[in-house]
Amino acid sequence: MTDSTPHAGRGVVFGPTLERDGTTVVPVAASSSHTARAGDRAAGSPATAEMAGGRPLGALEVRDGRVRWRPVVDVTRVVTTAEVVLGAVAVASRLARRPSPTVARVTMGPGGWVSMKGGAMAVRPARRIWRRAPLPAPTRRPWWARLLAATALERLVG
Repeated sequence: MTDSTPHAGRGVVFGPTLERDGTTVVPVAASSSHTARAGDRAAGSPATAEMAGGRPLGALEVRDGRVRWRPVVDVTRVVTTAEVVLGAVAVASRLARRPSPTVARVTMGPGGWVSMKGGAMAVRPARRIWRRAPLPAPTRRPWWARLLAATALERLVG
């Protein structure tokens, strides 16, 4: 081949037949090869790289005039698939254990009062090295704040 385009060949290869106790076995493999040529054509010495490989597919078993296919189990593919599936299950279970976000309608009333409709109040405190000064003693909640189940914004942030 004188051009620099790669040439690829693929096919099925049948191995030498084996006979024992009236049974004939023909091994079958998939083969692939790749040849690439590149270099200076004017100099007349192109560089050539060739790769070839194969993997077993199975065997044909001939016994009493009947042909039976015996596939080969690819252990590497089975283990890799199992690892991917177990990893996906671990990630999915980890995500399923996370708490769902509380969905509620939040409204702010006069004087910094907050009320929520349709959800639970859950505010996580910030992680800080220093501590804030304690809040002043709570004042009596107005009647409308008790009616709306409102909470002072300072209590949520503090």
